[in-house]
Amino acid sequence: MTDLVSMPIKIIPHLRTTIEQMGGKNEGNFAIYHLGFEWGKETVEISGEKSDLDELKTKTVLTAIHSGITNFEVDIDDSIKIKPYDSNIDDDYFLAGYAAGVVSELMGEYHIARIKDEHYEVVKSEKKIDGEMFKDRGKREKVELENLERGGSYLIAEEGKEAQRSFETFINGIKEGMPGLCFTRKFPSKLKEKYSDMNCAIFWLSIVESTEDVKTIKPENFDDEVIKILKSFLKMKQGLVIIHGIEFLISYTEFDDLITTLQKTRELISEEGGILLLPVNTESIDEEDFNTLKAEFKMFVL
Repeated sequence: MTDLVSMPIKIIPHLRTTIEQMGGKNEGNFAIYHLGFEWGKETVEISGEKSDLDELKTKTVLTAIHSGITNFEVDIDDSIKIKPYDSNIDDDYFLAGYAAGVVSELMGEYHIARIKDEHYEVVKSEKKIDGEMFKDRGKREKVELENLERGGSYLIAEEGKEAQRSFETFINGIKEGMPGLCFTRKFPSKLKEKYSDMNCAIFWLSIVESTEDVKTIKPENFDDEVIKILKSFLKMKQGLVIIHGIEFLISYTEFDDLITTLQKTRELISEEGGILLLPVNTESIDEEDFNTLKAEFKMFVL
């Protein structure tokens, strides 16, 4: 049993980091959940235990204790509620998967675990859980250019780093005669190659210095510079603004500071009758951060 305890403790942080660097936060959660699930199943397989619903609480608790990975509190009513404590692994997705794996193997039926505020809800499922478990982004509306209101700021959920649909909406606005202002993680010349109608001022969010041809904004200067540029742009033109690269800014600045800047931006947009598009890659942003952004902006999905 020693290997079943020591191996996940050692590998999970490194495995999560590697997967998130390659595929984002949601991909990491998905992989770690399934790793926990397989570990839970294997723990029960080694013991050879099986259970019916009447014995499930006792056998789930004993399995967890014997594993050395965590302890479980189990409550069974309409669903199976499992709360871990004194865990040797500090990863909710691994522990949720582990709980689901233990229950599935004990009961001989496939179960999934959903992470709640203080427990995991384990329920029988006809199909295996997929990546959508970790993309519970709430109600979304489809955005069209004609639905964007003057003075509105819009959080746009995208599945990918390119924010292609957001940029297409932005370009459509420019084609219809709206002045545009772009802050982006994409290198300006590459952006113009892809979107030939990108006829607007472009500021590159980067850690490098500005040149004569490329104007950059460093993360630590984002607050001062973006507000200054917006004030000048919006007073002259009731235009369309896109800020692409929130995930980059989050990685270099304090999230609370970034939210304050975005609140200032939203207020300026509202006062001057502009429109703000704020694309966010749902595969690369932490769920808590995403929920905070949702509370500040109207959300669309493209």
